Amino acid sequence: MFRSIAFLLFSLTLIPLGNHPTTNGSGTIAYVRNGTEVRLIDADGSNDRRLWTHPDARKELGIYDVAWRPDGKELAFSSGHAAVASLYHADLYAIRPDGSGFRKLTNAPDRAEFARYPKGAVSVTVRNDQPTYRQSQASAGVFIVYVAGADEPQQITLPPGSTKTLLFKNVADFGNMAQAVVAMWGNYRWFTPGVEVQAGRTAKAPVFSITGDGIELLGAFEPVWRSDGSRVSYRNGVCTLNSVPVNPTPGEYVFNPLFAGKAPLGACVWDWGPTTATANQLLYTENASGDSSVFRMTEGGTHPGERLTRYSNIEYQLLFDLQWLPDASGFVISNQTLMRDSANLFRYDFATRKTTQLTRLQNEFTGKFSISPDGRSIVFERAKSLDEDRTTDLWIVPLSGGNPRLLVNNAFSPSWR
Repeated sequence: MFRSIAFLLFSLTLIPLGNHPTTNGSGTIAYVRNGTEVRLIDADGSNDRRLWTHPDARKELGIYDVAWRPDGKELAFSSGHAAVASLYHADLYAIRPDGSGFRKLTNAPDRAEFARYPKGAVSVTVRNDQPTYRQSQASAGVFIVYVAGADEPQQITLPPGSTKTLLFKNVADFGNMAQAVVAMWGNYRWFTPGVEVQAGRTAKAPVFSITGDGIELLGAFEPVWRSDGSRVSYRNGVCTLNSVPVNPTPGEYVFNPLFAGKAPLGACVWDWGPTTATANQLLYTENASGDSSVFRMTEGGTHPGERLTRYSNIEYQLLFDLQWLPDASGFVISNQTLMRDSANLFRYDFATRKTTQLTRLQNEFTGKFSISPDGRSIVFERAKSLDEDRTTDLWIVPLSGGNPRLLVNNAFSPSWR
């Protein structure tokens, strides 16, 4: 995704790493292993244990990211284990730190809850309107089709120009609302608002036309909590930001964009303010032509907000992560060099407008990270490459600078409680 000029295009205050003592910190760090497990580990490296997994979670359609609710009472995570039975490629879920209370946040409820709803049937006529002379994802002709609330998806072969009618016999009726119909091919999806399911009856959905390239990675990734715990924000595959209430209405598709009007380009990392005074403030990035910067804005506002600092003068330079400091005095970013031969952590201070380099990795890369609640340490991903199949480990470094220490091997997406 993502030496003077080679790090950031503003002056850096470098802290020598020397032999500063490394703080162990306290608390519990959640992380993901192999895309198949959500795990917890104490900040001193002890008590490493599994919190959640699922038989359908695998590397290709597994767990992506985790984030503690600010009060530590729940952990949100993004997972694609139910991709073939949801509108989204990946959805947000929540679970308590003792493993109880598992629930679905986006496109709720979870399939395990369907049994408590009355059932109806849905007839869907699917038509592949992709022209035979134009190649696109729809030209493949083999799709998985699903109606929200159905017990199972169905697979069909539908070449361009053909039509087929499907009957979904057991569809949970979520009430007076349309339940979406979605078609899938690999990472691409097409969907319609769907039909209102009627218990004990067969409802006929409007004709579902499949055309064009579809939407790649339509889903909910990288959960970020509001500081009061009322909402969870997330991004889709093209970095459009939305949010969902912490107690969603079952069966309701929620679309609550964080920006009014046109969204910034490449806002792939962002964070909600951590304090009461900053609860409605957003930090985010934009990657316009020749200018990649961090901005601050009131939620629901219109981009551009207040430009805080430019971190690159090349277009489409994406940060690996961005987070407020717990006391809201500044923020930390994970950024790569222009040569893309390393990446490091940097701290920005609002009062001084200065940036401090926190790590000095060479030929290695920092990735996602999480700051300890006391603001003294950072746990971060560390890898030797940017390859898709790279192995990442988690390391901890003092925020004041110092020697990083290894926390756990084979782990990614840390969140510190």
